[in-house]
Amino acid sequence: MSVQQPLLWVLGNLTIDDVVMPDGTTTMGLCGGNAIYASLGARLWEERVGLAARIGPDFPSEHLPTLREAGVELALTEVPEQSIHNWALYENAGARRFINWVDSGTNLDQSIRPEELPVTIEAARACHVAPMPLGVQGALVRSLMASRLAIIALDPHEDYIMGHTEEVLGLLPLLTVFLPSRREAEALFGRDDPEAAAAAFADAGPAAVAIKLGDDGSIVCVAGQPLRHVPCIPVQTVDPTGCGDAYCGGFVAAYRNGADAVTAACHGTVSASFTAETRGALGMLPLDTMEARRRLDQLHAAVSESEPPVGPETTDAPAHNRGSTYAHG
Repeated sequence: MSVQQPLLWVLGNLTIDDVVMPDGTTTMGLCGGNAIYASLGARLWEERVGLAARIGPDFPSEHLPTLREAGVELALTEVPEQSIHNWALYENAGARRFINWVDSGTNLDQSIRPEELPVTIEAARACHVAPMPLGVQGALVRSLMASRLAIIALDPHEDYIMGHTEEVLGLLPLLTVFLPSRREAEALFGRDDPEAAAAAFADAGPAAVAIKLGDDGSIVCVAGQPLRHVPCIPVQTVDPTGCGDAYCGGFVAAYRNGADAVTAACHGTVSASFTAETRGALGMLPLDTMEARRRLDQLHAAVSESEPPVGPETTDAPAHNRGSTYAHG
């Protein structure tokens, strides 16, 4: 029996993560990478998801069968450079930083190029470009545009925004969905005003914009419509690494299946909640689709019954913890 080709692909990185939490809890050698977190966030709502990335010779090969068994089709380009090996250091709920090991490969080394994409991606309906160096993201977006992909989503990389604002903003007319974090939105917009930033980004071209606000959920905008706030799902957070990527995967999966932007954000929020409860990208396996549906129904009902939509001009918009990127960063 033939296996259905993925209608959604994720392009990004694979990493090896060593995570240090504020209380000193340390977990070494976790399977990580924005491509895996986003793929599994999408897989919660998609029967099959494609993942295209580069892979270094030291990436633990035992993780690959696990991903395939979970319904993720892998298109991996082998490169001689070492994998990205991070220290993920958390100081508190709103502050973290990633520090590469001395012998780690770089983000540029491990970022897939347009000529390395699988031919089967041309049959897809949607593609999510996860955080990578700006030049690589731009080349991928333009390549996907040339193949007339219906939905192109992009999550920018904070490290490559400063000094390159115009280049990032220049990609917006080419995108269907734009999914920055609060800090990235602030860097691009020039001030910390996620509501106004979301409206400005939507006016620039994307059909939908969602700004991830960490513990405060996300702000969702479609041009010409009032902004909406989607809160986080309260869970016991074990490790927030990858929650923002899982959110993006869940969002794009739902959007590809015809959901409106707010409903897509609810799907993304559910995906992020599962990631927060575990350690490592594979921690959310096996996927609990029944619990995911329960959380989705509960969240969607709460959003539907919530206060009137927020907007740039609204004075009583929900308060946010400035700088928090703990859950959806």
